[in-house]
Amino acid sequence: GKKTGRSPLDKRVVEEESSVDDVWWGKVNIPLEYKSFLTNRERAVDYLNTRKRLYVVDGWGGWEEDYRVPVRVITSRAYHALFMQNMLVPPTAAEQAD
Repeated sequence: GKKTGRSPLDKRVVEEESSVDDVWWGKVNIPLEYKSFLTNRERAVDYLNTRKRLYVVDGWGGWEEDYRVPVRVITSRAYHALFMQNMLVPPTAAEQAD
């Protein structure tokens, strides 16, 4: 089929005790063992360590202070960083200092 850039059936969520009852498991939210997550993270870090330049974007997922989550994106491509700057709520100067 036509590629749209989205792969919802490739999404995995780490199955952990603190959130296992809060996730709607099924066709889209497929459980991933923590050990597999660590393997994938190690492979990503190894790849990023081979790049000459990295882009780091810090921001918040969500506007509401009581519910927002901190997000850090590290990428080797500038356009991915630019996209994430557009998607996240930027931190204030005071928040960046912390």
